[in-house]
Amino acid sequence: MFRSLHCCSLVLLSGVCLGQSDEPIPGPQIRYVDAFPGQEAFPQPLFVAYDDREPDSAFVVCQPGYIYRVPRDGQRSEREVFLDLSERVLTKNWEEGLLGFQFDPDYAKNGHVWTYWSERIEQREESQARGKRKSDRQSVVARYTVVEQDGDRRVDLESELRVLEVFQPFGNHNGGTVVFGPDGMLYVALGDGGYRDDVYGNAESLGMLLGKVLRIDVRAATVEQPYSVPKDNPFVGVDGARPEIWCYGLRNVWRMTFDRETGDLWAADVGQNRVEEVDLLVRGGFYGWNTFEANEEFGSRRSKLPTPPDAIAPVASYSHREGLSITGGYVYRGDAIAALRGWYVYSDFMTKRAWACNKDGEVRRLENVPFAPSSYCETPGGELLVTCYIEKQGKVLKLESVDE
Repeated sequence: MFRSLHCCSLVLLSGVCLGQSDEPIPGPQIRYVDAFPGQEAFPQPLFVAYDDREPDSAFVVCQPGYIYRVPRDGQRSEREVFLDLSERVLTKNWEEGLLGFQFDPDYAKNGHVWTYWSERIEQREESQARGKRKSDRQSVVARYTVVEQDGDRRVDLESELRVLEVFQPFGNHNGGTVVFGPDGMLYVALGDGGYRDDVYGNAESLGMLLGKVLRIDVRAATVEQPYSVPKDNPFVGVDGARPEIWCYGLRNVWRMTFDRETGDLWAADVGQNRVEEVDLLVRGGFYGWNTFEANEEFGSRRSKLPTPPDAIAPVASYSHREGLSITGGYVYRGDAIAALRGWYVYSDFMTKRAWACNKDGEVRRLENVPFAPSSYCETPGGELLVTCYIEKQGKVLKLESVDE
């Protein structure tokens, strides 16, 4: 729970102050099985994507810059390289690489796919919310077109259309999720710029894209106008604010997903010293960083500016006694684990512990993930997969019920 000193200054979801303070109750009995037992290990898998145009295929996204097309029939061993960005992607920092991928909602008509990745650039100096920083790296959101090659569909690297380039002062806290909402807009998660303590105060500043979730319209993207800003974005017309911002005050969202039934946008925001958190992201919301770290006051805030008002409390959180780096998942909407329907599933990359929570802040403990969970994925039927690292290799596991 929030300390009483802070409850008055925070938005109370559902009328109560929420947080994971009590011992979670046991959840449904689940197990993790290899989703692709016929496949060799994948190099640092981060995501699995699906599209109806490719009904027999799944697409495994890997941090070094590869996307592999594999059969949905997990017993089969064949694989093809669908996208190879390995020559362009920067992976110097553990948190850099090919971090996000999505098929366009109109992929069947336009063949477009969307990526988020890290890039080395010529060193330059750019202003932050406070001060300046020299760096040689940036994050790129780019669109590519899939073409027919030798009877197969592959991404044409020459078709690259850069939609967004964001200067990164450090190599960590890159965020990396790109996801289309039910409204057809592209939502992009950006970390606060890295290092620690949000040293430049980017997350609380509406003048910076770092530490935010952005919402942009890319349906008519061109070289001349790679995106437009939706007129109903919350900070359109606000003096000094970037109109692309959907919500702010975030440290390093990893990951965010839409509930396929309700349209709610859920996110896991990685903490720093003490607490990891689960958030429901809403239009114009401020999520507290770095005045707050989840449900606690953050003692190393350096800014002398007033804290933005009405910080939104996390739906759930856990201390660093339980884990050190949250991996966000999905609200489960499948059929295989009936007792989990409507619960948001998440875990910790370092301790491999796993939980599920609902919008009322109730938390259930799940079976530990057997390997370090790097990301969750949702199949077309609503079942959950979790990509896992085993050093620099990895597997894709499927969640199943022990009882059904």
